[in-house]
Amino acid sequence: MCIVSVAQQGYLRGMGSARRQQLWWSGVCLVLACMLAIPAAAQECQEVPPQQPSDSFRFESSPEHRSFAESLPDGLIISSITITRYRVFDREDPRENAGIYRWANDFHSLTREWVIREQLLVKEGDYYLATMVRESERVLRDLKFLYDARVRPWRRCGEYVDLEVITRDIWTFTPTVNFKRSGGTNEYSLGFRDTNFLGTGKQVAVRYDSDEERSGTTLIYDDPAVAGSRWRTRLSLTDNDDGHDYRFRLNRPFFSVYERWSAGMRLEDWEREENIWFRGDEVEEFDHQQQSVRFFGGVATERELEKQVGRWLLGYHYENNEFAFSDSEIPPPELPEDREYSFPFIGYQSIEDEYMEIHNLNYLGRTEDLYVGEHYLWNLGYSAEALGATRDQVHFSGRYGNTLRVTDRDLWLVDSEITGFWSTDDAEFENMWLTINSRYHWRQAAKWALFSGIRLDYTDGLTGDNQLTLGGQNGLRGYERNYQVGDRSAVFNIEQRYYSDWHPFRLLRVGYAVFFDVGRAWFEGEDNGSNGGVLSNAGIGIRLNSSRAEKGSVIHIDLAFPFNKDDDVDDVQLLMTVKDRF
Repeated sequence: MCIVSVAQQGYLRGMGSARRQQLWWSGVCLVLACMLAIPAAAQECQEVPPQQPSDSFRFESSPEHRSFAESLPDGLIISSITITRYRVFDREDPRENAGIYRWANDFHSLTREWVIREQLLVKEGDYYLATMVRESERVLRDLKFLYDARVRPWRRCGEYVDLEVITRDIWTFTPTVNFKRSGGTNEYSLGFRDTNFLGTGKQVAVRYDSDEERSGTTLIYDDPAVAGSRWRTRLSLTDNDDGHDYRFRLNRPFFSVYERWSAGMRLEDWEREENIWFRGDEVEEFDHQQQSVRFFGGVATERELEKQVGRWLLGYHYENNEFAFSDSEIPPPELPEDREYSFPFIGYQSIEDEYMEIHNLNYLGRTEDLYVGEHYLWNLGYSAEALGATRDQVHFSGRYGNTLRVTDRDLWLVDSEITGFWSTDDAEFENMWLTINSRYHWRQAAKWALFSGIRLDYTDGLTGDNQLTLGGQNGLRGYERNYQVGDRSAVFNIEQRYYSDWHPFRLLRVGYAVFFDVGRAWFEGEDNGSNGGVLSNAGIGIRLNSSRAEKGSVIHIDLAFPFNKDDDVDDVQLLMTVKDRF
Protein backbone atom coordinates (compact mmCIF):
# COMPACT_ATOMS: atom_id res chain seq x y z
CA MET A 1 0.00 0.00 0.00
CA CYS A 2 1.20 3.59 -0.77
CA ILE A 3 1.10 5.44 2.56
CA VAL A 4 3.35 7.75 4.61
CA SER A 5 3.36 6.70 8.26
CA VAL A 6 3.37 9.05 11.28
CA ALA A 7 6.88 7.93 12.15
CA GLN A 8 8.05 8.75 8.64
CA GLN A 9 6.48 12.23 8.91
CA GLY A 10 8.36 12.86 12.17
CA TYR A 11 11.56 11.73 10.50
CA LEU A 12 10.96 14.27 7.72
CA ARG A 13 10.44 17.13 10.18
CA GLY A 14 13.90 16.47 11.64
CA MET A 15 15.64 17.13 8.31
CA GLY A 16 16.77 20.30 6.63
CA SER A 17 14.29 22.33 4.54
CA ALA A 18 15.72 21.49 1.09
CA ARG A 19 16.15 17.80 1.85
CA ARG A 20 12.68 17.68 3.40
CA GLN A 21 11.13 19.25 0.31
CA GLN A 22 12.93 16.81 -1.98
CA LEU A 23 11.70 13.79 -0.03
CA TRP A 24 8.19 15.28 0.18
CA TRP A 25 7.87 15.51 -3.59
CA SER A 26 9.31 11.99 -3.92
CA GLY A 27 6.58 10.74 -1.62
CA VAL A 28 3.88 12.54 -3.62
CA CYS A 29 5.16 10.99 -6.82
CA LEU A 30 5.17 7.56 -5.19
CA VAL A 31 1.57 7.97 -4.04
CA LEU A 32 0.48 9.10 -7.49
CA ALA A 33 2.28 6.17 -9.08
CA CYS A 34 0.50 3.78 -6.75
CA MET A 35 -2.86 5.38 -7.48
CA LEU A 36 -2.28 4.97 -11.19
CA ALA A 37 -1.12 1.39 -10.71
CA ILE A 38 -4.27 0.28 -8.85
CA PRO A 39 -6.60 0.42 -11.89
CA ALA A 40 -3.94 -1.29 -14.01
CA ALA A 41 -3.66 -4.12 -11.48
CA ALA A 42 -7.42 -4.38 -11.32
CA GLN A 43 -7.53 -4.77 -15.08
CA GLU A 44 -5.15 -7.75 -14.79
CA CYS A 45 -7.51 -9.69 -12.50
CA GLN A 46 -9.21 -12.79 -13.84
CA GLU A 47 -12.23 -14.20 -12.02
CA VAL A 48 -14.27 -17.35 -12.44
CA PRO A 49 -18.04 -16.76 -12.26
CA PRO A 50 -19.34 -18.19 -8.97
CA GLN A 51 -21.53 -21.29 -9.04
CA GLN A 52 -25.10 -21.28 -7.89
CA PRO A 53 -25.28 -22.18 -4.17
CA SER A 54 -27.16 -25.42 -4.85
CA ASP A 55 -24.56 -26.46 -7.44
CA SER A 56 -21.77 -25.82 -4.94
CA PHE A 57 -23.73 -27.67 -2.25
CA ARG A 58 -23.89 -30.74 -4.50
CA PHE A 59 -20.23 -30.29 -5.54
CA GLU A 60 -21.17 -30.37 -9.19
CA SER A 61 -18.17 -30.13 -11.48
CA SER A 62 -17.53 -26.61 -12.83
CA PRO A 63 -15.73 -26.60 -16.22
CA GLU A 64 -14.88 -22.93 -15.71
CA HIS A 65 -13.14 -23.56 -12.41
CA ARG A 66 -11.36 -26.61 -13.79
CA SER A 67 -9.99 -24.83 -16.88
CA PHE A 68 -9.00 -21.80 -14.79
CA ALA A 69 -7.04 -23.99 -12.36
CA GLU A 70 -5.30 -25.75 -15.24
CA SER A 71 -4.18 -22.39 -16.65
CA LEU A 72 -2.42 -21.25 -13.45
CA PRO A 73 1.33 -21.77 -13.10
CA ASP A 74 2.91 -22.86 -9.84
CA GLY A 75 4.73 -20.19 -7.89
CA LEU A 76 1.98 -17.58 -7.57
CA ILE A 77 1.40 -16.14 -4.10
CA ILE A 78 -1.79 -17.12 -2.27
CA SER A 79 -3.41 -13.83 -1.36
CA SER A 80 -6.54 -15.05 0.43
CA ILE A 81 -8.42 -18.24 1.30
CA THR A 82 -12.21 -17.95 1.55
CA ILE A 83 -14.10 -20.75 3.28
CA THR A 84 -17.74 -21.57 2.57
CA ARG A 85 -19.30 -24.13 4.92
CA TYR A 86 -22.63 -25.77 4.14
CA ARG A 87 -24.86 -27.51 6.63
CA VAL A 88 -26.35 -30.96 6.18
CA PHE A 89 -29.39 -30.06 4.04
CA ASP A 90 -29.77 -27.56 1.21
CA ARG A 91 -32.42 -24.96 2.01
CA GLU A 92 -32.29 -23.71 -1.57
CA ASP A 93 -33.61 -27.11 -2.71
CA PRO A 94 -37.42 -27.36 -2.29
CA ARG A 95 -37.06 -31.09 -1.62
CA GLU A 96 -34.90 -30.31 1.43
CA ASN A 97 -36.72 -27.24 2.74
CA ALA A 98 -39.23 -29.15 4.85
CA GLY A 99 -39.52 -28.55 8.58
CA ILE A 100 -37.67 -31.69 9.62
CA TYR A 101 -34.68 -30.77 7.46
CA ARG A 102 -34.62 -27.17 8.68
CA TRP A 103 -34.72 -28.44 12.27
CA ALA A 104 -31.84 -30.82 11.55
CA ASN A 105 -29.77 -27.94 10.14
CA ASP A 106 -30.52 -25.72 13.12
CA PHE A 107 -29.75 -28.45 15.64
CA HIS A 108 -26.51 -29.40 13.91
CA SER A 109 -23.29 -27.69 15.05
CA LEU A 110 -21.64 -26.36 11.90
CA THR A 111 -17.93 -27.13 11.64
CA ARG A 112 -15.92 -24.15 12.86
CA GLU A 113 -13.90 -22.28 10.24
CA TRP A 114 -10.68 -22.70 12.20
CA VAL A 115 -11.13 -26.48 12.10
CA ILE A 116 -11.10 -26.35 8.29
CA ARG A 117 -8.07 -24.02 8.20
CA GLU A 118 -6.10 -26.30 10.54
CA GLN A 119 -6.40 -29.15 8.05
CA LEU A 120 -5.30 -27.20 4.97
CA LEU A 121 -1.77 -27.72 3.72
CA VAL A 122 -1.64 -24.17 2.32
CA LYS A 123 -2.16 -20.74 3.89
CA GLU A 124 -2.13 -17.07 2.91
CA GLY A 125 1.33 -15.98 1.82
CA ASP A 126 2.41 -19.44 0.64
CA TYR A 127 3.42 -20.16 -2.92
CA TYR A 128 0.63 -21.71 -4.96
CA LEU A 129 1.33 -25.35 -5.83
CA ALA A 130 -1.40 -27.32 -7.57
CA THR A 131 -0.25 -30.59 -5.93
CA MET A 132 -0.63 -29.11 -2.44
CA VAL A 133 -4.08 -27.72 -3.27
CA ARG A 134 -5.25 -31.13 -4.49
CA GLU A 135 -3.70 -32.80 -1.44
CA SER A 136 -5.53 -30.33 0.84
CA GLU A 137 -8.78 -31.31 -0.83
CA ARG A 138 -8.08 -35.00 -0.19
CA VAL A 139 -7.19 -34.31 3.45
CA LEU A 140 -10.53 -32.53 3.97
CA ARG A 141 -12.50 -35.26 2.24
CA ASP A 142 -10.88 -37.81 4.50
CA LEU A 143 -12.36 -36.18 7.63
CA LYS A 144 -15.22 -38.17 9.09
CA PHE A 145 -17.45 -35.13 9.62
CA LEU A 146 -17.30 -33.72 6.05
CA TYR A 147 -19.33 -35.24 3.24
CA ASP A 148 -17.19 -33.65 0.52
CA ALA A 149 -14.82 -30.75 -0.07
CA ARG A 150 -13.40 -28.56 -2.84
CA VAL A 151 -10.26 -26.40 -2.76
CA ARG A 152 -9.89 -24.36 -5.93
CA PRO A 153 -8.57 -21.03 -7.23
CA TRP A 154 -11.19 -18.53 -8.31
CA ARG A 155 -9.30 -15.27 -8.96
CA ARG A 156 -5.87 -14.16 -10.13
CA CYS A 157 -4.50 -10.64 -9.93
CA GLY A 158 -1.02 -10.43 -11.38
CA GLU A 159 1.21 -12.70 -9.29
CA TYR A 160 -1.46 -13.25 -6.65
CA VAL A 161 -4.15 -15.93 -6.54
CA ASP A 162 -7.23 -16.29 -4.32
CA LEU A 163 -8.52 -19.70 -3.22
CA GLU A 164 -11.94 -20.82 -2.09
CA VAL A 165 -12.68 -23.82 0.11
CA ILE A 166 -16.14 -25.38 0.01
CA THR A 167 -17.18 -28.01 2.55
CA ARG A 168 -20.40 -29.72 3.49
CA ASP A 169 -21.11 -31.24 6.87
CA ILE A 170 -22.75 -34.54 7.61
CA TRP A 171 -24.95 -35.27 10.61
CA THR A 172 -22.45 -36.32 13.27
CA PHE A 173 -24.53 -36.75 16.41
CA THR A 174 -25.89 -40.23 15.95
CA PRO A 175 -27.49 -42.67 18.34
CA THR A 176 -25.84 -46.05 17.84
CA VAL A 177 -28.48 -48.67 17.22
CA ASN A 178 -26.77 -51.34 15.13
CA PHE A 179 -27.86 -54.88 14.48
CA LYS A 180 -25.65 -57.25 12.55
CA ARG A 181 -26.29 -60.82 11.50
CA SER A 182 -23.40 -62.62 9.86
CA GLY A 183 -22.80 -66.32 9.49
CA GLY A 184 -25.71 -67.33 11.74
CA THR A 185 -24.80 -65.10 14.72
CA ASN A 186 -26.22 -61.79 15.95
CA GLU A 187 -24.38 -58.69 17.13
CA TYR A 188 -25.79 -55.35 18.29
CA SER A 189 -24.67 -51.97 19.62
CA LEU A 190 -26.44 -49.24 21.61
CA GLY A 191 -25.13 -45.79 22.47
CA PHE A 192 -24.35 -42.43 20.90
CA ARG A 193 -21.48 -40.83 19.06
CA ASP A 194 -20.58 -37.36 17.85
CA THR A 195 -17.66 -37.23 15.41
CA ASN A 196 -17.77 -33.41 15.29
CA PHE A 197 -18.53 -32.40 18.88
CA LEU A 198 -19.87 -28.81 18.89
CA GLY A 199 -18.32 -28.29 15.45
CA THR A 200 -14.75 -28.72 16.77
CA GLY A 201 -13.83 -31.87 14.83
CA LYS A 202 -13.38 -33.86 18.05
CA GLN A 203 -15.09 -37.24 18.49
CA VAL A 204 -16.79 -38.45 21.65
CA ALA A 205 -18.66 -41.73 21.95
CA VAL A 206 -20.35 -43.97 24.49
CA ARG A 207 -21.39 -47.42 23.28
CA TYR A 208 -22.59 -50.80 24.54
CA ASP A 209 -21.69 -53.76 22.30
CA SER A 210 -22.77 -57.36 22.43
CA ASP A 211 -21.87 -60.30 20.21
CA GLU A 212 -21.46 -64.05 20.58
CA GLU A 213 -18.01 -63.66 22.14
CA ARG A 214 -18.40 -60.74 24.58
CA SER A 215 -20.35 -57.64 25.66
CA GLY A 216 -19.22 -54.40 27.24
CA THR A 217 -19.24 -50.58 27.41
CA THR A 218 -16.83 -48.34 25.48
CA LEU A 219 -15.82 -44.67 25.91
CA ILE A 220 -13.93 -42.96 23.06
CA TYR A 221 -12.27 -39.57 22.59
CA ASP A 222 -10.59 -38.74 19.28
CA ASP A 223 -8.87 -35.45 18.40
CA PRO A 224 -7.50 -35.05 14.83
CA ALA A 225 -5.70 -31.75 15.61
CA VAL A 226 -4.44 -31.46 19.19
CA ALA A 227 -4.38 -27.76 20.15
CA GLY A 228 -4.55 -26.82 16.46
CA SER A 229 -1.42 -28.82 15.59
CA ARG A 230 -0.78 -31.74 13.26
CA TRP A 231 -0.69 -34.10 16.23
CA ARG A 232 -3.58 -36.50 16.71
CA THR A 233 -4.73 -38.47 19.72
CA ARG A 234 -7.23 -41.21 20.45
CA LEU A 235 -8.28 -42.66 23.81
CA SER A 236 -10.49 -45.75 24.01
CA LEU A 237 -11.64 -47.42 27.24
CA THR A 238 -13.70 -50.61 27.16
CA ASP A 239 -15.00 -52.70 30.06
CA ASN A 240 -16.19 -56.13 28.89
CA ASP A 241 -17.79 -59.01 30.73
CA ASP A 242 -14.70 -61.08 29.89
CA GLY A 243 -12.04 -58.43 30.48
CA HIS A 244 -11.08 -54.93 29.41
CA ASP A 245 -9.56 -53.02 26.50
CA TYR A 246 -7.61 -49.79 27.11
CA ARG A 247 -5.89 -48.04 24.20
CA PHE A 248 -4.12 -44.71 23.83
CA ARG A 249 -2.45 -43.24 20.75
CA LEU A 250 -0.62 -39.96 20.17
CA ASN A 251 0.96 -39.41 16.78
CA ARG A 252 1.87 -36.94 14.10
CA PRO A 253 1.30 -38.91 10.89
CA PHE A 254 2.49 -38.32 7.37
CA PHE A 255 -0.69 -36.33 6.80
CA SER A 256 0.50 -35.39 3.32
CA VAL A 257 2.37 -37.32 0.67
CA TYR A 258 5.08 -34.66 0.86
CA GLU A 259 5.27 -34.27 4.65
CA ARG A 260 8.84 -34.49 5.92
CA TRP A 261 8.51 -36.35 9.23
CA SER A 262 6.27 -38.40 11.46
CA ALA A 263 6.36 -39.56 15.10
CA GLY A 264 4.13 -41.13 17.71
CA MET A 265 3.44 -43.67 20.41
CA ARG A 266 0.79 -46.31 21.13
CA LEU A 267 -0.16 -47.98 24.43
CA GLU A 268 -2.50 -50.96 24.74
CA ASP A 269 -3.68 -53.06 27.66
CA TRP A 270 -6.48 -55.57 27.10
CA GLU A 271 -7.87 -58.80 28.45
CA ARG A 272 -10.49 -60.99 26.79
CA GLU A 273 -11.69 -64.53 26.35
CA GLU A 274 -10.29 -66.07 23.18
CA ASN A 275 -12.36 -68.52 21.12
CA ILE A 276 -11.22 -71.38 18.91
CA TRP A 277 -13.70 -72.37 16.20
CA PHE A 278 -14.72 -75.38 14.13
CA ARG A 279 -17.73 -75.57 11.80
CA GLY A 280 -19.07 -72.30 13.19
CA ASP A 281 -19.02 -73.52 16.81
CA GLU A 282 -16.74 -72.55 19.66
CA VAL A 283 -14.70 -75.57 20.69
CA GLU A 284 -12.21 -73.93 23.10
CA GLU A 285 -12.22 -70.84 25.31
CA PHE A 286 -9.45 -69.33 27.46
CA ASP A 287 -8.28 -65.96 28.79
CA HIS A 288 -5.72 -63.85 26.95
CA GLN A 289 -4.13 -60.69 28.40
CA GLN A 290 -1.81 -58.42 26.44
CA GLN A 291 0.14 -55.25 27.22
CA SER A 292 2.07 -53.47 24.49
CA VAL A 293 4.04 -50.26 23.96
CA ARG A 294 5.16 -48.91 20.61
CA PHE A 295 7.23 -45.80 19.78
CA PHE A 296 7.76 -44.89 16.16
CA GLY A 297 8.93 -42.15 13.83
CA GLY A 298 9.86 -41.53 10.23
CA VAL A 299 11.76 -39.13 7.99
CA ALA A 300 11.02 -38.57 4.31
CA THR A 301 13.91 -38.68 1.86
CA GLU A 302 14.22 -36.86 -1.42
CA ARG A 303 11.78 -37.96 -4.06
CA GLU A 304 12.78 -41.15 -5.82
CA LEU A 305 10.95 -40.12 -8.97
CA GLU A 306 8.84 -37.11 -9.94
CA LYS A 307 5.83 -38.25 -7.89
CA GLN A 308 7.33 -40.91 -5.63
CA VAL A 309 8.44 -40.30 -2.06
CA GLY A 310 10.56 -42.50 0.20
CA ARG A 311 10.43 -42.61 4.00
CA TRP A 312 12.79 -44.21 6.53
CA LEU A 313 11.02 -45.57 9.61
CA LEU A 314 12.39 -46.31 13.08
CA GLY A 315 10.85 -47.49 16.32
CA TYR A 316 10.66 -49.85 19.27
CA HIS A 317 7.95 -52.39 20.16
CA TYR A 318 7.31 -54.30 23.39
CA GLU A 319 4.51 -56.84 23.81
CA ASN A 320 3.62 -59.29 26.59
CA ASN A 321 1.05 -62.08 26.12
CA GLU A 322 -0.23 -64.18 29.05
CA PHE A 323 -2.80 -66.98 28.96
CA ALA A 324 -4.96 -68.59 31.67
CA PHE A 325 -7.91 -70.94 31.99
CA SER A 326 -11.25 -69.15 32.17
CA ASP A 327 -14.48 -70.34 33.80
CA SER A 328 -15.62 -71.70 30.41
CA GLU A 329 -17.06 -75.19 30.09
CA ILE A 330 -14.89 -75.81 27.00
CA PRO A 331 -11.29 -75.24 28.14
CA PRO A 332 -8.42 -76.16 25.77
CA PRO A 333 -6.37 -79.34 26.38
CA GLU A 334 -3.42 -77.05 27.04
CA LEU A 335 -2.86 -73.30 27.06
CA PRO A 336 -0.76 -71.43 24.51
CA GLU A 337 2.69 -70.57 25.81
CA ASP A 338 3.15 -67.13 27.34
CA ARG A 339 5.39 -65.01 25.15
CA GLU A 340 7.11 -61.63 25.14
CA TYR A 341 8.46 -59.62 22.24
CA SER A 342 10.91 -56.75 22.60
CA PHE A 343 12.55 -55.32 19.51
CA PRO A 344 13.75 -52.13 17.86
CA PHE A 345 12.88 -51.99 14.18
CA ILE A 346 13.82 -50.19 11.00
CA GLY A 347 11.76 -49.88 7.87
CA TYR A 348 11.30 -48.14 4.57
CA GLN A 349 8.18 -46.94 2.78
CA SER A 350 7.72 -45.77 -0.78
CA ILE A 351 4.52 -44.09 -1.91
CA GLU A 352 3.46 -42.48 -5.16
CA ASP A 353 1.36 -39.33 -5.45
CA GLU A 354 -1.19 -40.91 -7.77
CA TYR A 355 -4.91 -40.46 -7.07
CA MET A 356 -8.00 -40.33 -9.20
CA GLU A 357 -11.45 -38.95 -8.44
CA ILE A 358 -14.20 -41.48 -8.99
CA HIS A 359 -17.90 -41.94 -8.22
CA ASN A 360 -19.95 -45.07 -7.58
CA LEU A 361 -17.17 -47.46 -6.68
CA ASN A 362 -16.95 -48.10 -2.93
CA TYR A 363 -19.74 -45.63 -2.10
CA LEU A 364 -22.82 -44.23 -3.78
CA GLY A 365 -23.07 -40.69 -5.16
CA ARG A 366 -19.97 -39.33 -3.46
CA THR A 367 -16.55 -38.23 -4.68
CA GLU A 368 -13.90 -40.80 -3.79
CA ASP A 369 -10.14 -40.24 -3.85
CA LEU A 370 -8.91 -43.59 -5.08
CA TYR A 371 -5.23 -44.33 -4.70
CA VAL A 372 -3.90 -45.78 -7.98
CA GLY A 373 -0.14 -45.56 -7.45
CA GLU A 374 2.48 -48.08 -6.45
CA HIS A 375 3.38 -48.36 -2.78
CA TYR A 376 5.43 -50.70 -0.63
CA LEU A 377 6.62 -50.94 2.96
CA TRP A 378 8.99 -53.23 4.85
CA ASN A 379 9.97 -53.45 8.51
CA LEU A 380 12.68 -55.55 10.17
CA GLY A 381 13.34 -55.94 13.89
CA TYR A 382 15.23 -58.24 16.25
CA SER A 383 13.41 -59.49 19.32
CA ALA A 384 16.16 -60.61 21.69
CA GLU A 385 16.26 -62.33 25.06
CA ALA A 386 18.75 -59.66 26.12
CA LEU A 387 15.96 -57.08 25.67
CA GLY A 388 13.42 -59.10 27.70
CA ALA A 389 11.94 -61.26 24.93
CA THR A 390 11.04 -64.94 25.38
CA ARG A 391 13.43 -66.03 22.62
CA ASP A 392 15.65 -64.62 19.89
CA GLN A 393 13.57 -63.93 16.79
CA VAL A 394 13.57 -61.76 13.69
CA HIS A 395 10.38 -59.78 13.23
CA PHE A 396 9.35 -58.93 9.68
CA SER A 397 6.41 -57.22 8.04
CA GLY A 398 5.74 -55.80 4.62
CA ARG A 399 3.09 -54.55 2.23
CA TYR A 400 2.96 -54.08 -1.51
CA GLY A 401 0.21 -52.63 -3.65
CA ASN A 402 -0.18 -51.41 -7.20
CA THR A 403 -2.73 -50.58 -9.86
CA LEU A 404 -2.16 -52.85 -12.82
CA ARG A 405 -4.75 -51.24 -15.06
CA VAL A 406 -6.82 -48.08 -14.88
CA THR A 407 -9.04 -46.69 -17.65
CA ASP A 408 -12.42 -45.02 -17.84
CA ARG A 409 -14.04 -48.47 -17.95
CA ASP A 410 -11.94 -50.83 -15.83
CA LEU A 411 -9.75 -50.86 -12.78
CA TRP A 412 -7.44 -53.64 -11.55
CA LEU A 413 -5.91 -53.34 -8.07
CA VAL A 414 -3.59 -55.74 -6.26
CA ASP A 415 -2.19 -55.63 -2.75
CA SER A 416 -0.38 -58.01 -0.43
CA GLU A 417 0.75 -58.11 3.17
CA ILE A 418 3.04 -60.34 5.23
CA THR A 419 3.91 -60.33 8.91
CA GLY A 420 5.45 -62.71 11.44
CA PHE A 421 8.53 -63.88 13.31
CA TRP A 422 11.40 -66.20 12.38
CA SER A 423 13.25 -67.98 15.16
CA THR A 424 17.03 -67.91 14.91
CA ASP A 425 17.28 -70.96 17.21
CA ASP A 426 15.20 -73.53 15.34
CA ALA A 427 14.78 -71.74 11.97
CA GLU A 428 10.98 -71.89 12.17
CA PHE A 429 8.24 -69.33 11.61
CA GLU A 430 5.92 -68.06 14.34
CA ASN A 431 2.60 -66.43 13.44
CA MET A 432 3.63 -65.89 9.83
CA TRP A 433 0.64 -64.69 7.81
CA LEU A 434 0.64 -63.84 4.11
CA THR A 435 -2.38 -62.30 2.34
CA ILE A 436 -2.70 -61.50 -1.38
CA ASN A 437 -5.69 -59.59 -2.74
CA SER A 438 -6.73 -58.83 -6.31
CA ARG A 439 -9.79 -56.74 -7.18
CA TYR A 440 -11.12 -55.98 -10.65
CA HIS A 441 -13.87 -53.46 -11.47
CA TRP A 442 -15.44 -53.26 -14.91
CA ARG A 443 -17.80 -50.33 -15.40
CA GLN A 444 -20.38 -51.46 -17.94
CA ALA A 445 -22.39 -48.22 -17.79
CA ALA A 446 -22.83 -45.20 -15.54
CA LYS A 447 -24.85 -47.22 -13.00
CA TRP A 448 -23.70 -50.76 -13.72
CA ALA A 449 -20.43 -52.40 -12.69
CA LEU A 450 -19.06 -55.91 -12.45
CA PHE A 451 -16.76 -56.61 -9.51
CA SER A 452 -14.57 -59.65 -8.99
CA GLY A 453 -12.02 -60.34 -6.31
CA ILE A 454 -9.78 -63.13 -5.10
CA ARG A 455 -8.05 -63.38 -1.72
CA LEU A 456 -5.37 -65.90 -0.80
CA ASP A 457 -4.16 -66.49 2.77
CA TYR A 458 -1.24 -68.64 3.89
CA THR A 459 0.02 -69.14 7.45
CA ASP A 460 2.83 -70.99 9.18
CA GLY A 461 3.56 -71.54 12.85
CA LEU A 462 0.36 -70.04 14.26
CA THR A 463 0.29 -70.01 18.05
CA GLY A 464 -2.70 -71.49 19.90
CA ASP A 465 -4.48 -68.10 20.16
CA ASN A 466 -4.43 -67.44 16.40
CA GLN A 467 -6.56 -69.19 13.82
CA LEU A 468 -7.30 -68.86 10.11
CA THR A 469 -11.04 -69.19 9.48
CA LEU A 470 -13.36 -68.74 6.51
CA GLY A 471 -17.11 -68.17 6.54
CA GLY A 472 -19.90 -65.64 6.46
CA GLN A 473 -17.78 -62.85 7.94
CA ASN A 474 -15.04 -62.87 5.31
CA GLY A 475 -16.20 -64.07 1.94
CA LEU A 476 -18.49 -67.13 2.05
CA ARG A 477 -21.82 -65.46 2.75
CA GLY A 478 -23.88 -68.65 2.59
CA TYR A 479 -22.22 -70.15 5.68
CA GLU A 480 -21.81 -69.38 9.34
CA ARG A 481 -18.89 -67.26 10.46
CA ASN A 482 -15.68 -69.20 11.15
CA TYR A 483 -17.17 -72.22 9.38
CA GLN A 484 -13.97 -73.68 7.93
CA VAL A 485 -10.51 -73.58 9.49
CA GLY A 486 -7.06 -74.30 8.09
CA ASP A 487 -3.56 -72.97 7.62
CA ARG A 488 -4.41 -71.60 4.16
CA SER A 489 -7.50 -70.39 2.33
CA ALA A 490 -8.70 -69.10 -1.01
CA VAL A 491 -11.95 -67.31 -1.80
CA PHE A 492 -13.33 -65.84 -5.03
CA ASN A 493 -16.22 -63.37 -5.20
CA ILE A 494 -18.03 -61.94 -8.19
CA GLU A 495 -20.81 -59.32 -8.02
CA GLN A 496 -23.02 -57.61 -10.53
CA ARG A 497 -23.65 -54.20 -9.01
CA TYR A 498 -26.23 -51.51 -9.69
CA TYR A 499 -25.82 -47.99 -8.29
CA SER A 500 -29.30 -46.48 -8.37
CA ASP A 501 -30.37 -42.83 -8.19
CA TRP A 502 -32.97 -43.62 -5.56
CA HIS A 503 -32.48 -41.25 -2.65
CA PRO A 504 -35.32 -41.97 -0.19
CA PHE A 505 -36.13 -39.15 2.23
CA ARG A 506 -32.96 -37.41 0.99
CA LEU A 507 -31.09 -39.53 3.55
CA LEU A 508 -29.95 -42.80 1.96
CA ARG A 509 -28.61 -43.85 -1.40
CA VAL A 510 -29.49 -47.36 -2.50
CA GLY A 511 -27.57 -49.96 -4.49
CA TYR A 512 -28.12 -53.60 -5.36
CA ALA A 513 -25.93 -56.65 -5.93
CA VAL A 514 -26.22 -60.19 -7.21
CA PHE A 515 -23.26 -62.28 -6.09
CA PHE A 516 -21.55 -65.66 -6.23
CA ASP A 517 -18.88 -66.85 -3.74
CA VAL A 518 -16.63 -69.90 -3.84
CA GLY A 519 -13.77 -70.79 -1.51
CA ARG A 520 -12.13 -73.11 0.93
CA ALA A 521 -9.92 -73.15 4.04
CA TRP A 522 -7.85 -76.29 4.62
CA PHE A 523 -4.75 -77.93 6.06
CA GLU A 524 -2.37 -79.35 3.48
CA GLY A 525 -2.52 -83.16 3.52
CA GLU A 526 -5.00 -83.32 6.44
CA ASP A 527 -8.66 -84.24 6.71
CA ASN A 528 -10.67 -81.14 7.52
CA GLY A 529 -13.80 -82.99 8.61
CA SER A 530 -17.29 -83.11 7.17
CA ASN A 531 -18.01 -80.53 4.48
CA GLY A 532 -14.35 -79.57 4.45
CA GLY A 533 -14.06 -79.26 0.68
CA VAL A 534 -14.73 -76.37 -1.67
CA LEU A 535 -17.84 -74.40 -0.68
CA SER A 536 -19.96 -72.08 -2.80
CA ASN A 537 -23.08 -69.97 -2.58
CA ALA A 538 -25.09 -67.36 -4.48
CA GLY A 539 -27.30 -64.54 -3.32
CA ILE A 540 -28.78 -61.08 -3.65
CA GLY A 541 -28.17 -57.96 -1.60
CA ILE A 542 -29.13 -54.36 -0.93
CA ARG A 543 -26.58 -51.63 -0.14
CA LEU A 544 -27.52 -48.54 1.85
CA ASN A 545 -25.09 -45.61 2.01
CA SER A 546 -26.07 -42.54 4.03
CA SER A 547 -25.74 -39.20 2.24
CA ARG A 548 -26.08 -37.23 5.49
CA ALA A 549 -24.25 -39.29 8.13
CA GLU A 550 -21.69 -42.09 8.49
CA LYS A 551 -20.32 -41.47 5.01
CA GLY A 552 -17.72 -44.25 5.24
CA SER A 553 -20.21 -46.95 6.26
CA VAL A 554 -22.22 -49.05 3.84
CA ILE A 555 -25.02 -51.22 5.22
CA HIS A 556 -25.14 -54.66 3.57
CA ILE A 557 -28.33 -56.70 3.70
CA ASP A 558 -27.75 -60.04 1.95
CA LEU A 559 -29.65 -63.25 1.38
CA ALA A 560 -27.22 -66.07 0.56
CA PHE A 561 -28.05 -69.63 -0.54
CA PRO A 562 -25.37 -72.30 0.06
CA PHE A 563 -24.79 -75.01 -2.55
CA ASN A 564 -22.69 -77.37 -0.43
CA LYS A 565 -24.87 -78.32 2.50
CA ASP A 566 -24.43 -80.37 5.63
CA ASP A 567 -26.59 -80.98 8.68
CA ASP A 568 -25.24 -77.81 10.29
CA VAL A 569 -25.79 -75.57 7.22
CA ASP A 570 -29.06 -73.64 6.92
CA ASP A 571 -30.85 -73.42 3.59
CA VAL A 572 -30.50 -69.63 3.58
CA GLN A 573 -28.35 -67.15 5.46
CA LEU A 574 -29.49 -63.61 6.26
CA LEU A 575 -26.57 -61.24 6.76
CA MET A 576 -26.82 -57.66 8.02
CA THR A 577 -23.40 -56.07 8.23
CA VAL A 578 -21.78 -52.63 8.11
CA LYS A 579 -18.66 -52.39 5.95
CA ASP A 580 -16.42 -49.63 4.67
CA ARG A 581 -17.19 -50.29 1.01
CA PHE A 582 -19.98 -51.42 -1.38
